[in-house]
Amino acid sequence: MSLLQKVKLFAVISFVIVAGTVSAQSTVNADSLLQQAQQAAQQGNYNTSRKLARKVLVVAPAYTDAAILIGNTYTWEQKYDSASAVLKPLLATAPSHAEVYLALAQLGLRSKEHPEVILSYVDKGLAIAPQSQELLEYKIGALIELKKYKEADQLLESLTEKGITYKNIKAQLHNLASINSIRTEYQYATFNTNIPDWHLASLEYTRLIKPGSISGRVNYANRFEQQALQGELDFWPRLNDKTYLYLNAGFSASKLFPDYRAGLEVYRKLPLNMEVSLGARTLVYSNETIWLYTGHIGKYWGKYWAGIRPFIQQQHRKVQATGIIQLRRYLIDEDQHLTLTLAKGSTPATQVGLQEINRLDASRVGIESRFRLGNSCYWGALLQYEHEELSKESSRNRYTTSFSLQYRFE
Repeated sequence: MSLLQKVKLFAVISFVIVAGTVSAQSTVNADSLLQQAQQAAQQGNYNTSRKLARKVLVVAPAYTDAAILIGNTYTWEQKYDSASAVLKPLLATAPSHAEVYLALAQLGLRSKEHPEVILSYVDKGLAIAPQSQELLEYKIGALIELKKYKEADQLLESLTEKGITYKNIKAQLHNLASINSIRTEYQYATFNTNIPDWHLASLEYTRLIKPGSISGRVNYANRFEQQALQGELDFWPRLNDKTYLYLNAGFSASKLFPDYRAGLEVYRKLPLNMEVSLGARTLVYSNETIWLYTGHIGKYWGKYWAGIRPFIQQQHRKVQATGIIQLRRYLIDEDQHLTLTLAKGSTPATQVGLQEINRLDASRVGIESRFRLGNSCYWGALLQYEHEELSKESSRNRYTTSFSLQYRFE
């Protein structure tokens, strides 16, 4: 071998060794940076996580896990457009990576994308990783959104057989599949004056139908040594995915309840987990008609909901205003919660007798709870205090307790 050939051979070997070393160092650096980015994400430092993940992509542009992490952090921050811009191109560059479909399914569920699209992501991911517990859970979520409750329940049973516990999800799924419910409530009010105690009870049947839900209710009142019954019908039809209505009609032949009552309210879901409504109620007594104009604005965040509802009460030429503020804390799931209510104004929480509605003013504070008893039963309770101004010279304190029980079934 000539000297020139020896030199060329040495150069080639040296290049291979150096290139391999640099490649190995790049891989090590990329892995190390990705671990740091993942740790930052777990700690909630999403900006830091994205900066580190982008450094990974500079060192190793084809490192799909880094791009997925960037997309996920945007999803967790509810920056859905940014998450989509990062994740969707991976369908072309990494179509055999199951984590891509998992990230897109998560984004779809959180951003309220059409459930059929979410289901397609999940199925493609499961074709690659059929045992992925997370993908199977997202599939259950998509099936629930599509109202395919039996398929969701069957899939949930298959996971349960593997020893995975889904107690809360199973209870929620049971509720969604239950299209019938019976609810009864009893309310007891006592006063610091010589007024006899008030009693109010109701029995209600609700059925879910294709347009929405419909309820029939019978109310019983015992006040001022009089007893009375009232029949009511509520209908909650859906107009589209973001708009629905509340319709109410009632009738009574007694002097305690209004002869007729009716209500209409339009609800609209808004971005940022907000909802607004606008509506009216009318109460027709034998010698007086009352109009109540109302609406609300509510906001969900995390495990909380807050809402504000005004009432404008019109009787003849007299107009009164009432404001209600509510704060709700959800517990294990959305069916179990605690609610604090603060109200100022004359409009009562339940519109029964004309004397109660004719009060000048009132201040109210109440705490309400709702808990599950097994998969099908719920119980609720209310404790409430009101200071009522009946006239300029007369006022009283009212103490109200209420208990309810609901049973859902298919």
